[in-house]
Amino acid sequence: MKNPIFKELKKLRLISEKNLIILNKRTRDKKINVLKDVKTKIIFLEKYLTNNSYYSSLKYKEDNRNTFEKSKKRVANIKTISGNLKIPMIKDDYRRIDQFSKILNHKDILDFGCGWGGFLKNIQNFKTLCGVELRGECINHINNNIKKINISDNINSFQKKFDVITMFHVLEHIPYQIETLKLLKSKLKNKGKIIIEIPHAEDFLILQDELKEFKNFTFWSEHLILHTYKSLRTVLFKSGFKKINIQFYQRYNFSNHLGWFLKKKPGGHHHFKNIISEKLNNIYCENLKKQRQTDTLIAVAE
Repeated sequence: MKNPIFKELKKLRLISEKNLIILNKRTRDKKINVLKDVKTKIIFLEKYLTNNSYYSSLKYKEDNRNTFEKSKKRVANIKTISGNLKIPMIKDDYRRIDQFSKILNHKDILDFGCGWGGFLKNIQNFKTLCGVELRGECINHINNNIKKINISDNINSFQKKFDVITMFHVLEHIPYQIETLKLLKSKLKNKGKIIIEIPHAEDFLILQDELKEFKNFTFWSEHLILHTYKSLRTVLFKSGFKKINIQFYQRYNFSNHLGWFLKKKPGGHHHFKNIISEKLNNIYCENLKKQRQTDTLIAVAE
């Protein structure tokens, strides 16, 4: 087993070798086994291929910044085993700012894994904005275009402590989870909060045995683990966080799921956006929350 997360999960007794099955024999971009503990439902990769140098030199083809700034439409150009696939992206930056507005208001904020800086860029009421990002092209973009963000590739470059640290779809990329979370906790002020958003192992679409196409698409060589509610809470507690609130959240709506069931493809939230009402989409997402089968988990911890 070449994924460091395996040892961490085993040490925490979150998985057992006798309960492991091969859920899928590939990710969307690599021939890597995707494993699942059938008792605890945690999903993780057999191999770990991504390290800091990988991310530092990485260039994602989906981000042509000039095009996005002009059109305001973000399209992901996702690399798969069978070739690149273009799909419209959902607008998470504004949603997160609105969703966490009370926590973020007039605070010293650090976004860990800030990407192109879209989340920080759109925050209006703040004390200071800092970002940590490994990708060189992202760092250059922020330094040249978003002056209000203090950007670095190393969190230890910042001597100050923060009221809020955010990690949006970053934790699943990190091989040494507790070590990283302990470091982030040390950078928080007294009563400071961390906000973590991650993909969920018990996503409704993952649970559908007939949707092999979705599994071939959603599993990715960069996503080393898909947490459950219990495993996320355990990892946060073992990292020293005490007040832990975890919510089930659904990013992709009924239109998107309809695309998977009818077309076996992503992008249904765009293809069917004029057919499915907002009310129906909202009811569907709320039902998935009640069933605890959302595509996303969101934790806020002190």
